[in-house]
Amino acid sequence: MRGAEAVVRALEQEGIRYISGFAGGGLAPLWGPLRASTVRPFAARNERLGVEIADGYARATGEVGVAMTGTGPGATNCLTGIAGCYADNVPVLLLMGQHPLRNLGQEWQQEVSASIFDGLCKWRGSFTRVQDIPQVMRRAFTALRSGSPGPVVLEMHQDVLTAEADESVLAYTPVGTPGKSGPADAEVQRAADMLVGASLPVLNAGGGAMSAGAADEVRELAELLSMPVATTIMGKGIFPENHPLSLGGGVYPRSRYASGAAIQINRKADVVLAVGNSFRQPNGTDGRPIPAGVSIIHINADPADINKTYQVDLPMLADAKLALRAIIDAVRQRIGPSGGGIKQEIVDEIRACHEKSEAEWMPRFTDSETPTNGYRVVHELQQLIDPDRTIALHDAGGSRGYVVPFWQTTRPRNFVAMGGMAAMGWSVGAAIGTKLGRPDHLVVHVLGDASFGMTGMDLETASRMGLPILTVVINNGGTGGGMMGMEDPNGTPPEMAVLGGNFSVVANGLGCFSERVEHPEDIRPAFQRAIRATEEGQSALVEVMIRPLPTPEIPDDWSL
Repeated sequence: MRGAEAVVRALEQEGIRYISGFAGGGLAPLWGPLRASTVRPFAARNERLGVEIADGYARATGEVGVAMTGTGPGATNCLTGIAGCYADNVPVLLLMGQHPLRNLGQEWQQEVSASIFDGLCKWRGSFTRVQDIPQVMRRAFTALRSGSPGPVVLEMHQDVLTAEADESVLAYTPVGTPGKSGPADAEVQRAADMLVGASLPVLNAGGGAMSAGAADEVRELAELLSMPVATTIMGKGIFPENHPLSLGGGVYPRSRYASGAAIQINRKADVVLAVGNSFRQPNGTDGRPIPAGVSIIHINADPADINKTYQVDLPMLADAKLALRAIIDAVRQRIGPSGGGIKQEIVDEIRACHEKSEAEWMPRFTDSETPTNGYRVVHELQQLIDPDRTIALHDAGGSRGYVVPFWQTTRPRNFVAMGGMAAMGWSVGAAIGTKLGRPDHLVVHVLGDASFGMTGMDLETASRMGLPILTVVINNGGTGGGMMGMEDPNGTPPEMAVLGGNFSVVANGLGCFSERVEHPEDIRPAFQRAIRATEEGQSALVEVMIRPLPTPEIPDDWSL
């Protein structure tokens, strides 16, 4: 058996179904084995997008995403995609083609070492001998599926892929999913005492709770102790946002896009259970100190996140699902079989906060000015979709502010978010990967015209691969933040802020149904036609012209 065949067979054994990327140097030995494989490869328009397709697939399904790239510039193109996976703890395997071992160090064309990914991946391996391929693949999938997730990069030297070894030497046994680490019993008992003894405990859930599959445990504990729940951007959807205990966004003490309900309730909390969030600044917290008298219990599988921003009262280095299950059992021992339950006064306060916030924002949601604003665009779309059968993605910059605080998500992984790196244009590839993994859902992503200009050509990939996604381009004619500051002598020069382009025309040329909307009353019917197009198997783009608008934050003194 040749080395390339051993690599492909290992992927098959681990249940991999797709590889996205671009054909480049060093990958040729894989083509024969892949053509005979159950693993389906397909080309993106750029290696970065190949990684981001795998990224979206992994975020939407909880499975490992796989991408491939050739040597040199192909590998350097992947840096942005891998950095985003690393920042957000996403399990993506990048297979990197490489020159033969004998040619390294001789300045061959497109010679770039895989070491460029050091510091941006959880583990990096290399095939230096054909007989080592099974061992390296085992280490890769163990890293991808154990502890806190993250990307892995494997460097595949061309001469190793073409080398032969006995089939028994290259036989592969899948590692599956390694066991998770549970919490110490003493920590569980102390956490239960703190929560049961609290006057108003709150629960914050992040991406670690999502990757651990802890949605049932989050809901059970919240309902058991009537704990209001707020999520990070990465954790959005782990708790249904139509639940009476949902605060939406706004983890403790305050994070970006905090809801009015979160601001109101956080002022009263005395114990905070933070599960699977990293307290990353500025999205996970704005860095303000924890008030005196408030205790923090922090559950995380990554020791690097424990005591990172705040020194917490009870750190628990453990899998979120296992830790929550143990805490639930300990709490039930303390309150008895008839104790606990949702308290009506807490539900009433949260509902009143949401109603007040909605009334305050409604003028923007229904704004009739031309051009309109991004909030109305997102609001109109949400009125048309089934939240249980729709997966939404945001992008960088203004689109994140238009979508994240106001899109109501009812099920885990029905909102695919990013935040640690926040690369412009990420949502194009991620939406394609999401549709690849969840084909029975409407997949919609919202991005600005500047972001679309970076990655929009990959709508051709969605069309070619039969992956109908709905792209919403909110076009303010440039970079919104830059345009709003152009009049300031120290602001962004117009030559850097103002951009152009009619992207509905571009999308039509890439095989998509497309419309450009100038007036707000035309937004909803355009969305209806676009959704119908996706249901008929065609990707669609709706470009809505908007005016630049800042993203206001609710003040700290907001209250009922």
